[in-house]
Amino acid sequence: MTRPRRNLLLILLFVVAALVLAPRLPDLALWAAAALGGAVIAVSVLAGRHLFKGRSLMGQQRWDDAALELAAFEQEQSRGGWRAALAFLFVGTYSSSGLAVARATLGAVRLEQGKLDEAEAHLRRALEADPGYAVPHANLALVAARRRDAAAAQTHRARAHALGFRRKAFDAALAEALGTKS
Repeated sequence: MTRPRRNLLLILLFVVAALVLAPRLPDLALWAAAALGGAVIAVSVLAGRHLFKGRSLMGQQRWDDAALELAAFEQEQSRGGWRAALAFLFVGTYSSSGLAVARATLGAVRLEQGKLDEAEAHLRRALEADPGYAVPHANLALVAARRRDAAAAQTHRARAHALGFRRKAFDAALAEALGTKS
């Protein structure tokens, strides 16, 4: 089972357990659980604010501003502490490492800017932080494709797929970058 499938299954099991248990809990316990859940969400938003802002700026194609936010997030994650400990709550299903996600997302920004050497460096550092993270392999495939290195692109594509990253849009973008049909 790939990591994304496992993580989605765990989330589903948690939601089902909460739905089954909630009606059976006394009111005080239910309110306490809701308050604890709300606190965890609030702290997660605080811990991930630079990542969320960086991703929002990416959506607006404000690459340099996004890079600044993502670098701030990487710096926070590098220091460890409570922000790094809570990263698994908000970084996504492909990795629980905030540091790996920060580096991979910064690599994606540099890829969008056409800064292939910087993109590759960030993506490889993401894999150092989390070798089982599929997303950097997908973006390394795109870096290789833009460099016209079809063999490396296919190697990274295969690794991304093996780790659970299967997106039609990715395959289409890779095929386009390689000049082949998807």
